[in-house]
Amino acid sequence: MVSSITNLRRATILAIGAHPDDIELGCGGSLLKAARTGQHIRAVIFSRGRRGALSERDREGETRIALGKIGVEDIHIYDFEDTQLCRSLTDLIGVIEKHVEELGPVRAYSMFKEDRHQDHRAVYEASSIACRFVPQFLGYETPSSYPNFCPTVFESIESELEQKISALRCHDSQGARLYMQEEKVRAAAIFRGAQINLGPCEGFVPYKMII
Repeated sequence: MVSSITNLRRATILAIGAHPDDIELGCGGSLLKAARTGQHIRAVIFSRGRRGALSERDREGETRIALGKIGVEDIHIYDFEDTQLCRSLTDLIGVIEKHVEELGPVRAYSMFKEDRHQDHRAVYEASSIACRFVPQFLGYETPSSYPNFCPTVFESIESELEQKISALRCHDSQGARLYMQEEKVRAAAIFRGAQINLGPCEGFVPYKMII
């Protein structure tokens, strides 16, 4: 299935991540595409990612700049304990429910159900409950979801890929990680597009898709 967010007239989108950089990696191109059509996007991030920092740099500041580059200005960052989100599941659900109630989003992007990172799985579990009335609920791909991630919804990001890569460069603290390198980001997008005979794409697992 090839999806275009542009079909959702004046839609509001909720993008949910465990750590700084999750959203940009998983659905940054799709969010940029939506922002260019005037959609309102809110990003919700549950941890400041201190344990994932490879330096003393401010990961919260990095992600605010990166998200800004893909057109996301409505950003809410919480300070739940990094690597321990599973212990706060009820609180995570409550936070997301408040955003859903306030925004009434037509689409929510969240993390992959079978991701090997425990924080990512916790965010999926919380999102799946809190977003139960959101018409479209999609799981996005991050490097810790390899190789189990098998998308069946795809968004072409051919015109957005360079800006996504530029946004990811804002994460200086993560620059040494293999998956943050430009050629790896580009290769992942090309691979997903090749699966459906298109140019660069982002892939998603549809947990609910009301069209």
